[in-house]
Amino acid sequence: MPGFPADTYLQFFVPGLIVMLAVFSPVYSGFDVLSDIDHGVLEKMLVTPVNRYAIIIGSAIDWATQLVMQVLIIFGIAYVMGARIATGIGGILLTIIIVVLLGLGFFGLSNALVLATKKAEPLVVIGNLMTLPLMFLSSIMVPSQFAPEWIRIIMKLNPVNYAVEAARPLFLEGYNWPQIATSLTVLGVFATIGIISATLTLRKFGN
Repeated sequence: MPGFPADTYLQFFVPGLIVMLAVFSPVYSGFDVLSDIDHGVLEKMLVTPVNRYAIIIGSAIDWATQLVMQVLIIFGIAYVMGARIATGIGGILLTIIIVVLLGLGFFGLSNALVLATKKAEPLVVIGNLMTLPLMFLSSIMVPSQFAPEWIRIIMKLNPVNYAVEAARPLFLEGYNWPQIATSLTVLGVFATIGIISATLTLRKFGN
């Protein structure tokens, strides 16, 4: 198509697919917390002197490690299929940082919701209502310049789009440092909000 930013759709879509991993996987991470609640594991941890931040951060590190492994697998499969990343190893590492920050935000919000409700139903409903709109109201599937004006306005409020817009140039052209700096700032704030929300909710849960 005229104006399409990549030679193949595969090259264009791979960074979007990697970002999708950072959306769908952490949104439902709250089910692990729900399992700990149902089996009494969380209550036993809360009576120990362990720091509440340590509980959330430890769980977040475990989830982030799994995400990194999934991203590396996608990189490997995409490479075999012919996709390449213009920025090499540095771009791969930066992409991982971008998607981990995005995922931490969703991870924290998912855990906060489960800790607040202690039920699976709200997580399923809100997760479904949140993930698909955030995906379609971003440039994961199509370039942002192809989207209607009202969608481009929403994209400016969508953390998923900031991750895509920072990661995609790493595959297609090189380092877009202004966009990377903006995206890392937004995603860093999003991750911080998520982790703090989960930790504050955990404190209330233990009282």
